[in-house]
Amino acid sequence: MDGGNSFYLDSIEREKRLWKEKRVYFLDCGTSGGLDGARHGACFMVGGKHEGIKIAEPILISLAVNKNAYIHTGPPGSGHFVKLVHNGIEFGMLQAIGEGVELLHKGGNGFNLDLSGIFKNWSNGSVIRGWLVELMEKGLREQNFDNIQSYIEDTGEVNWLIQDALNKEIPIPIISQSVMELFKSRIKDSDTYKAIALMRHGFGGHPFGNDEYIAKERETSRIQKI
Repeated sequence: MDGGNSFYLDSIEREKRLWKEKRVYFLDCGTSGGLDGARHGACFMVGGKHEGIKIAEPILISLAVNKNAYIHTGPPGSGHFVKLVHNGIEFGMLQAIGEGVELLHKGGNGFNLDLSGIFKNWSNGSVIRGWLVELMEKGLREQNFDNIQSYIEDTGEVNWLIQDALNKEIPIPIISQSVMELFKSRIKDSDTYKAIALMRHGFGGHPFGNDEYIAKERETSRIQKI
């Protein structure tokens, strides 16, 4: 079982090879929940043959944060595809929240707003409440926002999603733009990018600033060409 963020076409190929050569079941398990999920129960979206799923399902259910945090998505490759789409949505949400932080920080009429207080308020009953908003509030409270590096590192999974969507002529403008903005973070300092870096650090322990290991992973983690 591959519980990482692998490209779904790679997972399909690995499943074929393992079954043909070894008669080994291969499951592609998209895993979400970050550091908190690792400690207290994660969210699993799993693709693979039913026979293999039957073996792993009891373990996955016991590791999931609740009974609805596990799903067998379908045939081999589908788990990592669903997780890939999940990560694309995540990028779009991070970008929107980050832009909101920049507006609060630099817009208005010199209001000198309490950003952590506002995000705490939004975490209680507002339409946009959710874990990312909570992480933004926590990060603003615990970190010196002005000292955060706005350079955002990533391993490139959402790039795969955009390339795949282009090949299938599926329009995903917001997810695509969020990746373009991530690239811009590496050449331009901005409160938006600082906010995104802060949230990514909060849910996944992602580093502030550039990271050679992650940059290498971005270049080497895929076997199948899109």
